[in-house]
Amino acid sequence: MRKLCIKLPPFAPDYSGVCSALYELGGMSVIHDASGCTGNYTGFDEPRWYDNQKLVFCSGLRELDAVLGDDEKLINKVRMAAEDLKPEFITVLGSPVPMIIGSDFTGIAKEIENMTKVPSLGFDTTGLNYYDIGISQAYLELAKRFVKACDVKEEKTVNILGATPLDFSINENITDLMALLEKHGYKVNASWSMHTSFEAIQQTTKAQINIVISVAGLELARYLEKHYQMPYIVGVPVGESGERRLIEALKVGQKDVAEVTDEATSETQKRVLITGEQILSNSIRDYLKDEYQIENVEVATFFKLDKQLACQGDIHIESELQLIKLLKADTYDVIIGDPLFKQLIPSYSKAEFIELPHVAVSSRLYWHNSPRIMGEYMDQVMKSSPLAKSLKKDT
Repeated sequence: MRKLCIKLPPFAPDYSGVCSALYELGGMSVIHDASGCTGNYTGFDEPRWYDNQKLVFCSGLRELDAVLGDDEKLINKVRMAAEDLKPEFITVLGSPVPMIIGSDFTGIAKEIENMTKVPSLGFDTTGLNYYDIGISQAYLELAKRFVKACDVKEEKTVNILGATPLDFSINENITDLMALLEKHGYKVNASWSMHTSFEAIQQTTKAQINIVISVAGLELARYLEKHYQMPYIVGVPVGESGERRLIEALKVGQKDVAEVTDEATSETQKRVLITGEQILSNSIRDYLKDEYQIENVEVATFFKLDKQLACQGDIHIESELQLIKLLKADTYDVIIGDPLFKQLIPSYSKAEFIELPHVAVSSRLYWHNSPRIMGEYMDQVMKSSPLAKSLKKDT
C-alpha cells in the first residue's frame, strides 16, 4: 500500500519505458497482455503514436492462455508478424499477468530468434517499476547486442543518451539540443533515442564523448565507459548559462556539468523545490543558481535518485503521502513540477507554483504544454513567467 495514489495517476511504467526507448529504431515491440497495458502505452505514454505509429503490438493474452502457460501461441503470433513486417529486431516484454505466472521472456525471445533469425530481446517488465527503469534496461540490452567497437573516433562528435518523450515531450527540445551542439561545432552521432536511426545506434562508439540528459541514460553511459572507454558528461543545457556549462564541460571533459560554474554576484534567501526527473532538475537548479543566485534549491523525485548526482537535501519520494507531508511543511517559497503536483499543496501555503509538465507523470493532459528549455529558449520562458519577478524580489 506504500505506493497507493489517491490524487495522482499511475506514472509511466517500465514496459512504457522499454517501448519508448525503442520506438524509432525500426524494431517490433510486443507487449504480452490482454490489451490494457498496450493501450496504456500507446494512448497515454507515447505522444508520437498519434502522428507516427510504429510496430507496437499487443499479444492478445487471454485467461486460458495464462492458466495453461501457452507460450507457443505467443511465439507463433510474433513469428508470423515478423515474416510480414521484417523488423530490424524483435522485443517481447511483460506486464502484470505474465509476472504472476512467471513467463520467461528471455527464453521466449531466444525461441523467436531461432525461428525467425531476427535478433530478439526479452524484458521481464512487470508494470510495477517506473519508466526510467525500463528505458535503462532497453538501452543496456541494445548496447550489449548491437553496439560495435570503432577504432577511429570522429573529431568533435557526441552521442546524446536518455532522450525520450517521457522526459522531454515531443516539442523541439531534442532538436534544439542538436542545433545548440552544432552551433558550437559538434556533430551528433547517435541520439538515444529520438531523431536517430538503428544504424547510428550501432555506431555509437564512433563518437568521442556521451552527453547524458536523463537518469535513464546513466547506466548506458557507465557501460560504454567501462567497455569502450567512452567518457561522458551529465547535464541538460538549460538556459544560456547551461549552454555555457555544457560546452565548457565538453572542452575540458568535466563529467558533471554542474561543476562548471558561472560566477554568482549575490544570493537570495528563497528556498526552491524542484520535483521531477533528477538530471533535468539538477540542471534547472544550476540555472537558478547562475541566473538568480539561489543557493537553496532541493530536488525531489519519484524516480531514480542517483547518489553520485544528488546534493545534500535531495529527496527520493517513495509515495504520494510522502510528497504531501513534504509540501504540508510549507518550507518552500517556490515549487517547480508537473501541474498535477499543484493539487497537493495545502491551501495555506504561499509558495508560488511553476508548472513544468512531465509526460511520465501527467501523460496527455499536459504534454503539449511542455516548454522549450534548451539554451536561450529557457531564458525566453523565464522572462514571460511570474517566476522571474518572484525570484528577483529579494535580490
